[in-house]
Amino acid sequence: MSTDFDRLPFQPEEYLARRDALRTLMAERGIDACVLNSTENMYYLTGFGSLAYGATSLIVRQDGKAIWVMRLTELSNIRALKGKIWADEGIGVPDGHDYATVLARTIADFAPGKAVIAAEYGTIQTAVSAFVRPKDDAIVNASGLVEHLRRVKSAAEIDLLRKAGHIAAKSCQDGFAALREGMTDTELAMVVSDSMLANGSHRPAKMPNVCAGPRTARAHVTWCGAPISRGELVNIEPAASVFDYHTPIFRFYSIGKPSDRVLRLFEVCKEALDEGFARVRPGMTSHEAARIFESVIERRGFAEWMVTRPAYSIGGSFPPGWGEDNVMAIRRDHHAILEEGMCFHVTPCLYEDGVGCVGASMPSVLTANGFQSLSGDEVVFGVK
Repeated sequence: MSTDFDRLPFQPEEYLARRDALRTLMAERGIDACVLNSTENMYYLTGFGSLAYGATSLIVRQDGKAIWVMRLTELSNIRALKGKIWADEGIGVPDGHDYATVLARTIADFAPGKAVIAAEYGTIQTAVSAFVRPKDDAIVNASGLVEHLRRVKSAAEIDLLRKAGHIAAKSCQDGFAALREGMTDTELAMVVSDSMLANGSHRPAKMPNVCAGPRTARAHVTWCGAPISRGELVNIEPAASVFDYHTPIFRFYSIGKPSDRVLRLFEVCKEALDEGFARVRPGMTSHEAARIFESVIERRGFAEWMVTRPAYSIGGSFPPGWGEDNVMAIRRDHHAILEEGMCFHVTPCLYEDGVGCVGASMPSVLTANGFQSLSGDEVVFGVK
């Protein structure tokens, strides 16, 4: 029986508008049916997002009809949402049966004749995607179609990201309040994670990154049970989730005064963040915006330790991560145009071996007047 816990994060009209926007793109490209397999894209279009065991595909026809092909037991999720999502019909694949055979048969039945079929290949790991090619000339690459629609967030999406941002900020504040000499990074991670859940976060796509000392220079490492010493650099990076819309935030702390080098790294990153907030506007290219952040760091002589882009898109996400780099990013040599309603984790960071990772982070929505915070807190280096 359906309950209020099954409710979708947005009204049906928003999902139908997303579906119809995809249909328009399909018509422009002469595509009769799309085979989607990105969890994020299927969630964006329908409101159904599940960590299903086994393969899951959504076949969307140009006339707006759709059908799921998924493991038989996972089909229970679609039955529970019958009448609540526009794509509420599915084919179940029993355990031990060949998924590819069932999928191929369903596509042939659902889009018969000489239909032009497009399938997503962009969800394959980058390292191998270049080697994967359609086996039939009728199958074209649908990668990027739904991602294009996901770049600009609706007001309802931004509201969820803002709620998640405030939860994430509170978890960092609670972590800082609990920080004490000798506590382990694991104990600190427990505080941060407990705070997120206690303050309303849904299931996060990834646990927080929490660690201390020079080890923080290793990207995305997290707790290992190491005690935290006085003066050590402490990294806390959680992403809270509301209906799978994730807002990450990165904060930097220490017990007692950190090294002068750490403080200098933070000052440079904070200056870059402030410059970006002052100057980045819709209508710029991604490259132009990136150079605003990067030029500050370069002028201050810290370019050697700038090894990542200044900002990446955020939105609805599922494991293994919370970012939308494949949707949009602010990075050098990327010439997509920035638009109002795009949401980013803006985080100019510096990684120096032997010192650690230091940055200045603010999850933000891009408005006509520039970036606006989604977390409502201040960017400071916290010392206690």
